Amino acid sequence: MSEKESHVLNMLMRRKHTAIVRAEGVYLYDDAGNRILDGIGGVILCNLGHGLDVMADTLRDQAKTASFVYRLDFTTPVLEEAAEKVCAATRAAMEKVFFVSGGSEATEIAVKLARKYHIDNGDPSKYKVISRWISYHGNTMGALAMSGMPMRRADYIPMLGDTPHIAPAYCYRCWYGQEPSSCNLACAQALENEIMCLGPETVAAFIAEPIGGTSLCAAVPHKDYFKRIRQICDRFNVLLIADEVMTGFGRTGKWFGYEHFGIQPDIMAMGKGLGGGYFPIGAAAVSRRIYETIHAASGYFGAGFSWAGNPMGAAVAAKTIDYLRRHDLVARSHAMGLYLDSCLQSLKSHPTVGDIRGRGLLRGIEFVKDKALRTPLDPDLKFSIQLGEEALKRGLYLQSSNGNDRGRAGDMILLGPPYIIERPQIEEMVAIIDAALTVVEQRNHC
Repeated sequence: MSEKESHVLNMLMRRKHTAIVRAEGVYLYDDAGNRILDGIGGVILCNLGHGLDVMADTLRDQAKTASFVYRLDFTTPVLEEAAEKVCAATRAAMEKVFFVSGGSEATEIAVKLARKYHIDNGDPSKYKVISRWISYHGNTMGALAMSGMPMRRADYIPMLGDTPHIAPAYCYRCWYGQEPSSCNLACAQALENEIMCLGPETVAAFIAEPIGGTSLCAAVPHKDYFKRIRQICDRFNVLLIADEVMTGFGRTGKWFGYEHFGIQPDIMAMGKGLGGGYFPIGAAAVSRRIYETIHAASGYFGAGFSWAGNPMGAAVAAKTIDYLRRHDLVARSHAMGLYLDSCLQSLKSHPTVGDIRGRGLLRGIEFVKDKALRTPLDPDLKFSIQLGEEALKRGLYLQSSNGNDRGRAGDMILLGPPYIIERPQIEEMVAIIDAALTVVEQRNHC
């Protein structure tokens, strides 16, 4: 009998997808009874672990109370609670929150808020948003235009808005040939150069991930990078938008990624971990200065989506923040991240392991052909994809990524397990990577 045809339109149409029938803790279970360690936390969003009764109860209770009201005319107690708890998590850096259904919506709302601020602040000529190459801000047309991943953009370039990009903060493969120990922060200075070339009177905002996501797999900027960026933004009245969709809510060992660098953004985009892996939700938040300017001028922000601010998402967000606090999971992400990093160091003996990086439980490995020269592997090998497939065969799910070398080459993997992971599970994860990497290296004569 032939296999039943699936009616799901998948991204990889020719691939046979493993059917997951259950998930619990840090493990997934497929329909053949195999257990898979979720080394990527779904895709950096199942931060609390799978199968929590308290989250299921939260969804059920809210669905019975009020599953939907429209934000234009109504609010709900749980929406007010969620907004209050998000702002508290930022230690009052943010004053108001606009909830949406995911990260791509959040980054688009963030840039619309930046535009609205400048209009209401008497600078209507400011509309351009600068981002960075080899970045990722989402997959809607607006978010993809801001993103700097050449391969993801390729099919849609004729349809994308003209968004300016500057060099990434990518110390391992610096575009300026510098080393962190003697760096003059040319990658940050690139922002001032771009603002000047575009015309400061036209630039509204700069958006950046505090620590790299899937595009650069946990690449950490120079410690002074964002301080310089903050100074440049202030000098030219350009708003700094922190894309915390992946790094927010404890993933890097702090509540938010920007906290590693001693600055505060003007606007934040959030998603993924905001719902703990239990409901699709995102948010854009603004500082008091941004909100008060809009409130005092027009008092109007005409953007949003039907499901924006829905009570189901708000209930999950509020409960997620409570759960993170009650179980001290942000501190746990920091501690387990240090242990994961120490275990990953054993992989440096492999001839292809060029760089191991990250913060908290957001860790990446970059693979190279030549360690001394940092030469990328032949992209035709699809090295990181092979590694992901071999790891999955051995019971580990990880994120493969490529194109980090200007979109033409480069192989990496990203790790981001749930915060509840234990030391033996970290050891299991690294042992599987070790075994899978040996197989892939031997197969490709590395």
